[in-house]
Amino acid sequence: MKRAGIYQLKDRIFIHPWQLTETGLGMGTDPYVSLPFEVEPVDLGKAALDALKQSGRTIPHPTEWKAQGAARLKAAGVKTEKAFQTKASYVCLELRGGQILVDPSRNGGTKGDSKGFEAIAGFTIPVEADAPAVDLGNAICKGLRISHEQSNL
Repeated sequence: MKRAGIYQLKDRIFIHPWQLTETGLGMGTDPYVSLPFEVEPVDLGKAALDALKQSGRTIPHPTEWKAQGAARLKAAGVKTEKAFQTKASYVCLELRGGQILVDPSRNGGTKGDSKGFEAIAGFTIPVEADAPAVDLGNAICKGLRISHEQSNL
């Protein structure tokens, strides 16, 4: 499984690779990369491709969740999960066959039955795996716009 997560936060774009734990749980891991909010699509695409290349490992299942989350929050420049998720947009990238699928997600906030990020059915943006980085960057930007428009924030 080659996956990466990309968030548009209030002041930056935040990217990380996904790994699977020994129990099969997917989780974001370092290296965490922060890019300027106004990053050029070609640079966004390159960073996303780097994150995909660094994904796909099997890692030990965490025994201390607070420490696991602390590194991600610090890299994102926030102190709490609520601050991280407030008004954030999110897309998940997955390399499947010869395509990278850009899946926008709805932000359900940090409380209630719809909390967290949930993929929005019918909005997947496929990009050929060998397409130029700028094409992937443009697809990610489109996915982040969809995420923002479809979230109740």
